[in-house]
Amino acid sequence: MNQRPLIIANLIVGADGSTVKNGSSIGLSTPADRKLFHQLRSQSTAIVIGGNTARREPYKKTAIPLYIITHSKLRLQPKNQLAKQLNLDPLSALNFILAEISDQPSAQLLIEAGPKLLIELIKTKLVDKLYLTINHALDGENKIDLQQLTADYELIDTRAEDGCEFQIFQLAN
Repeated sequence: MNQRPLIIANLIVGADGSTVKNGSSIGLSTPADRKLFHQLRSQSTAIVIGGNTARREPYKKTAIPLYIITHSKLRLQPKNQLAKQLNLDPLSALNFILAEISDQPSAQLLIEAGPKLLIELIKTKLVDKLYLTINHALDGENKIDLQQLTADYELIDTRAEDGCEFQIFQLAN
């Protein structure tokens, strides 16, 4: 029997808990954050995003399968050959994706969704690790409560670089 794939999430926020600046998370990112972003992608089997992220961020090309969880019936990523749109509730979509990738050795699912979908997925208690980058130099829009986001997690690592605080949380037992 295969072990369930590891599920990790990655999110950057501004000093005020904002998740976007000028409508995109890229506005909050730094070179050190981009390095972590690409490192997590290189270790992952598939990526999960939501409909809002698909509309706002550049996901036209990915090296690994991209799953878009959305309520929209419109095709959101027609140019990405590896994209699959799922019109399912978050838990059903997550179970579908896990079934699709579970036969791969050391499978890892990376959630790059925005705060709305990320919070819904965290509530399932299936997200094993949360990588949270806090850019202390910038503020933005679409603020979230970080204490609420990390309530079921324990901080296992933190470091500072490039004006950011990089935190890794693990789901508490």
